[in-house]
Amino acid sequence: MARLPQVSRDDIPDNLKYVWDRIGTDGVVPNIFRTMGNNPHVLRAYLRMGNGLWAHCGLDVKTRELAILRTAILHHSDYEWHQHVRIGRDAGLTDEQINAVHHWKTAGIFSEAEQAMFAYIDALNASEHPLQDVHDALAEHYPPGTIAGINLLTGFYEMTAKFLAAMEVEPEQTFVGWQV
Repeated sequence: MARLPQVSRDDIPDNLKYVWDRIGTDGVVPNIFRTMGNNPHVLRAYLRMGNGLWAHCGLDVKTRELAILRTAILHHSDYEWHQHVRIGRDAGLTDEQINAVHHWKTAGIFSEAEQAMFAYIDALNASEHPLQDVHDALAEHYPPGTIAGINLLTGFYEMTAKFLAAMEVEPEQTFVGWQV
């Protein structure tokens, strides 16, 4: 059970209702946003940053979703896993690719660039300061702007995972596990 109440549109100040009206599908607002809505100004800032990272991190949609899924795994975020399995599938990821994110080192299906990205994300999770060789491997495949984007995207989803865990936000659907 969530540690904070889940707000409704009526709880949002009039000057920020436009934010509420832009999130969700068919009038259904995801639990993460209903919980973040306890601070509607922060919700607006979170959405702005998230949208900016999605659109401008330098990764194509499939690769962006692989990065987010790896971050979800590393932080045991069942909420983010569920959300981004769906988004990844919509972007064209196969279930084989999604499941292989768990064991990317031995999966044998990821490109050198994707493997370098996964190694960098793993290093960020482990120490917050990837070793030079991990950074250099990433730099062989991505320009500086994309490296900054990967770093910030990963940090954003680490922050999101921590928020979801601390607030005990439940997925909209029953968690079915880490494999799809």
